[in-house]
Amino acid sequence: MFPVVHQSCPKFAIVCRFQGLFPKDIGGYEKHRTRNGGDLGHVDPTRSHLNRPVIGEADWAAQTIAMIEDMKAENFADEIETLTRRRRKKQIKERMAEGPRDPWRATRHGPMREVILTANRDWFDALPTPAAREARAQAFEDVARDWLLENFGEDVVHARADLDEQAFHIHAVIVPKIQVDLNGTKRWMLQPSKHDLIKDYEAAQDSVGAHFAPLSLVRGERRAEAVRKARQAGEEPPAYRQHVRTADWRKAEDARIVETRAELDRRAEAMAAEEGTIKQKREALTGRENAIGAREDAAVAKEQEADAVLAVGQGLAAGAFDIKDRDGTPALVETPDAKPGLLSKLRARMALSSAGRARALHVFSKALARLREKARDEAKTAVARDTAEIQSADEKIVEIVSRLPDAERRSIGKIRVSLTARIMALTGRDAGRKTPVKGGDDERL
Repeated sequence: MFPVVHQSCPKFAIVCRFQGLFPKDIGGYEKHRTRNGGDLGHVDPTRSHLNRPVIGEADWAAQTIAMIEDMKAENFADEIETLTRRRRKKQIKERMAEGPRDPWRATRHGPMREVILTANRDWFDALPTPAAREARAQAFEDVARDWLLENFGEDVVHARADLDEQAFHIHAVIVPKIQVDLNGTKRWMLQPSKHDLIKDYEAAQDSVGAHFAPLSLVRGERRAEAVRKARQAGEEPPAYRQHVRTADWRKAEDARIVETRAELDRRAEAMAAEEGTIKQKREALTGRENAIGAREDAAVAKEQEADAVLAVGQGLAAGAFDIKDRDGTPALVETPDAKPGLLSKLRARMALSSAGRARALHVFSKALARLREKARDEAKTAVARDTAEIQSADEKIVEIVSRLPDAERRSIGKIRVSLTARIMALTGRDAGRKTPVKGGDDERL
């Protein structure tokens, strides 16, 4: 049951915002979720223990990253299989050297979405008792969960309720996984537009407004509609109200307060202010230098990882490496015919990143397994075809010789046994025989 809201209460709007995310942003998102990083100036640490999960497993972040990596590997294996079927040998070598691609189209916002659902703090605090306020927050959480699952289903990999900030709110992460047809081949992609409410912002506001109506929350301002009407009437459209994040608002307020205090104390504390400014600049410079160093180290590690993957792909394409199955685990082995100079260079590149080597094994093992399975099937088909042709020719010999006199039939029968044995030996199909054929069909000659 929803808490009773009297008609005399002022109307508050339900707030629904979407923000783009890349998979690389998940780490920073998790740091802020666990209050181990990000802007924590507006967080009350004494209430952080009240934050609670709403949707998803505790290790949702690791599961999501692993799922995206599997999508990349599966797409790559399918692409190699398609190129093999079309006999595009040059493209196979190029793609093996290049490796898997990200499963999303180029985008400025990112292929994933973070959703924030909340309302004005006064709406949550309007009830007189703590129990009533907690019941209202719980009702908001229940409606938010229903709305997320109804509209985004299994693509909602995570949602949580934050109670340690100014207003109760819900964060959710949507990973829009979809299988699309690309040049006649199925590909797994992250495609936000699969969801109508992400594709159409006004539709999302209509939907969330209707869903939260039982809590007496109303849809937000219909700005797009107001702009259309103003333009149709030849009037100036309403000014655009850009959302300002809490962190940015706090920074602006802090800057204003600092400027005001500095102006009041300028004459009396001029020297102290100058010393403080110098100290801040020195600390900021040190911090920037440390940050640059950390970014450079991370960039080098990423470059080495990518080069290790490329080295494995080039080694496989050149025939210097092969991937063997050892008790269900793929292992990279060097081929006997590999050139020592090439092997030395490839080993040196792979040694710089064990993560890149492992990632390459995970990706390339699937592609090679499919190629080998296809080769085995083709070999079996060729053996069956050749055996049938030999048997058919032998039967024709028997049919022809049966019309000859007895002496000629016995003579040709002996020649036929010897000839059949030699043909089978040349084709490798009598390897399983322990004794030569005697008699057999020559009795029919």
